[in-house]
Order: sequence, then structure tokens, then C-alpha cells
Amino acid sequence: MVSVEWLKKTELFESLNESQLNVLLSHSGIQSFSEKEMIFRQGEEATRLYILIQGAIDLTVKAQERIDFMTSKIEKEGAVFGTASLMEPFQYNVSALCLKPSEVLVLDANRIRDKLEEDPRMGMEVMRKLAAIYFNRLNELRSGVSNLLKIFKIKMP
Repeated sequence: MVSVEWLKKTELFESLNESQLNVLLSHSGIQSFSEKEMIFRQGEEATRLYILIQGAIDLTVKAQERIDFMTSKIEKEGAVFGTASLMEPFQYNVSALCLKPSEVLVLDANRIRDKLEEDPRMGMEVMRKLAAIYFNRLNELRSGVSNLLKIFKIKMP
């Protein structure tokens, strides 16, 4: 099991106090996934939030039912994914595939949402961090697309 100290170092929960972290850990467990194992699929009901302990996860978006576009690669210990479980309509907006054997902390999103409603200050801190995570990932994606377009522009006559 992971400790409160470890959870405090994660990108989403670093601003929470020990009591709040203990509540989150009481509804969590560690799960191992093998290489190429799908953790969840885009469009599925989002009931769990995930935090990477070790490994690598590829987050992809399916476009036109044929092509998967990578949106993010989760490799950093403490990085969160499956964040759609905290926002309506509570459906995963990406698919998560293990790029190598991985170990993750799995949290019950329903319990987290209940706790965030009970404790508005905690809810505000978590949502503030969640917005920052989305903003950073969006900027990384935009940068990648911009670089890709520059490459094609240079190579085109």
C-alpha cells in the first residue's frame, strides 16, 4: 500500500492535509497491469481515478473510429489519469494503454466526488489542481501539433 506521504507528493493531491489523504487512501488499492493491457477505453463509464506508481501509460483519443491519436504519455511517478471520473458526464474521454508493465494506485471516483462535495475547501483545491493539469497537457499537445506542422511545412515543396 502507498503511504500518505507518497500521496501528498502526487500532482493532484499535494495541497491536501493528512486527514483528507487518509480518507482517499481508505478507498483505494494498487493494481498491476501488463504491457499492452488496456486500463480503460474512451467512452466507458469513468468510475476510477488512477495515479501512476511505476511504468508508462499511453493516453489516446479515437478519431473517426479508425485512428488513435496519442494525447499524452504518462511516465512520471505520481501523475494522474482517468480524471474524467471527477467531471460530468463521468465518461473516459481517452483510452489508457500500458506501454510497459505498470503499477497504479486506483481510487474510487464516487467516494472522491462525495468527499469533495462534503468538504468544499478540499473540492476547490482538487479542482484547481485538476484544471492546471488539463491546462498543462493541452499546452503540451498544442506544442506537439505545432512542431508537427512545422516539420511538414519544411518538407513540403
